[in-house]
Amino acid sequence: MKVVILDGYVDEPSNFGVPPYISPYPRYAAGAIRDAGHTWEYVTIDRARAGHPLLGDLLVVISGPIVPGKYLRSLPISEKEIVHHATAFEGPRVFGGPLARFRYYDETLVEPFDWIALRDLDAAVYDHLTAGEWTHRDKTMEEWDRWALLGADVVRAHPDFPDPLTVELDTSKGCVRYVNKGCSFCIEPMYGKPKFRDLSGVLAEVRRLAELGAVNFRLGGQADFFSYQAIGLGSSPTPRINGPAIRSLLEGIRAAAPNLKVLHTDNGDPAMMIAHPEAAMAAMRDLVRLASPGNLLSFGLESADPAVTEANNLNIDADGCLEAIRMVNEVGRARGANGMPTLLPGLNFVAGLDGETKKTFDLNLEFLRRLLAEDLWIRRINIRQVRPVRREFEPTGLYREFRRFKETVRTVVDHEMLQRVVPEGTVLRNVFLEMEDGRVTYGRQIGTYPILVGLPYHPTLNRFVDVRVVSHGQRSLTAVEYPLDVNHAPLGAITALPGIGAKRAARIVRARPFDSLPAFAASLDDPEVADRVAPFLGLAM
Repeated sequence: MKVVILDGYVDEPSNFGVPPYISPYPRYAAGAIRDAGHTWEYVTIDRARAGHPLLGDLLVVISGPIVPGKYLRSLPISEKEIVHHATAFEGPRVFGGPLARFRYYDETLVEPFDWIALRDLDAAVYDHLTAGEWTHRDKTMEEWDRWALLGADVVRAHPDFPDPLTVELDTSKGCVRYVNKGCSFCIEPMYGKPKFRDLSGVLAEVRRLAELGAVNFRLGGQADFFSYQAIGLGSSPTPRINGPAIRSLLEGIRAAAPNLKVLHTDNGDPAMMIAHPEAAMAAMRDLVRLASPGNLLSFGLESADPAVTEANNLNIDADGCLEAIRMVNEVGRARGANGMPTLLPGLNFVAGLDGETKKTFDLNLEFLRRLLAEDLWIRRINIRQVRPVRREFEPTGLYREFRRFKETVRTVVDHEMLQRVVPEGTVLRNVFLEMEDGRVTYGRQIGTYPILVGLPYHPTLNRFVDVRVVSHGQRSLTAVEYPLDVNHAPLGAITALPGIGAKRAARIVRARPFDSLPAFAASLDDPEVADRVAPFLGLAM
């Protein structure tokens, strides 16, 4: 039997699947199919959009986003596409992934399917193929490790393989805060007592992926970096950090993937850091030493309003989060080989929670202004409305205040923070050029929440380049290739150089070629501008 795996791309709080990322879902499904003695074909939704036929004996649809996101060159499967492809397929159809788990009640969406996998999709597919029954269950730990190995070669069927493809790695399921039911909106505590994969299973998967050619990895499938193999699980919402296990995980990944280019993380629980500061600092030093620069720990502050914190059982208050941000800054502000700080925090805000008032947004802004006043760096601020995936939330009626807060953060805080984290003249290495939009070419480094880089001209796409930053937007950078060949660079690149502008750029174009930096400086009317531009150019003194 041939099983078609349609990857509609997932986007979860701890799991990326929109290119250049590949989530574990299709890999585990392929492993389960192979374990059951059948064959699979992996098809991304982008390939299906381009006309690739979905032909087989069983269709497995993986979807979709449960957190809102902005995407550069790919979009998750739409509900209309889900219904279309499922209806058109001649054979049994099963729907899995986060959208299936949390929209199972939507008859229009699920009607074309023979089964909706409310637990693990891979386990449901395996049981159907081996016993002829559809089931709702979680895979066992043994199946988890076995299917991860058997399905690893799905990565070779991904259009982004081997680079810039980033492989998401699961280390656990669930949240250590299950003992107090966790945050009011979060699904992780609903899984019950967390399950942690054994180190040997994770490293065997990495080793196999590396043998296949994967070079970029992200420890995304975990609620909290600091909780891996935590000690005293169930005794407290903040069990002890298992430093040796974290160190062995990071060192083991490095050894298992000797050609590794990128190793990043995502979520970090600031409450764990505050409860165990020495162990947290040691774990972050290991992360700086063994992961790659530009790394990030996302902090779920959600709200700086103590009333909202209490009403929603949030894991950290504003003062605790501020101290955790100080800790990360102490360890990770140094700039790494790719031009980015080695490790910085990210910050999440969620609007629409219980207890929210107009004052909430003032307190959130006050918190962010404290960061700027202390010159504490954060990589990105994620602001979203609460989604009713765990339960419904009563409308607060404060949408106008939410929009005003978000706009202020983007225009004031984000812009200033970006200038501090990536100042003018910073050289960013290995930016992958992905798409053109109008006169601008966009690219990103590979990793967790990479900063968008715009080049105001059209270099060749789908390659890695080094760039130098010339200016800042709210959440993106303008840059030019580095070093810039001023004798052949397009007018748009020269115009973007600091202090140049359209008139000086035209004068430079008319005067070239230049055989030296002094010759270039002579074409300008201001020596200070020449000095400012000189570091961007590939000209001899």
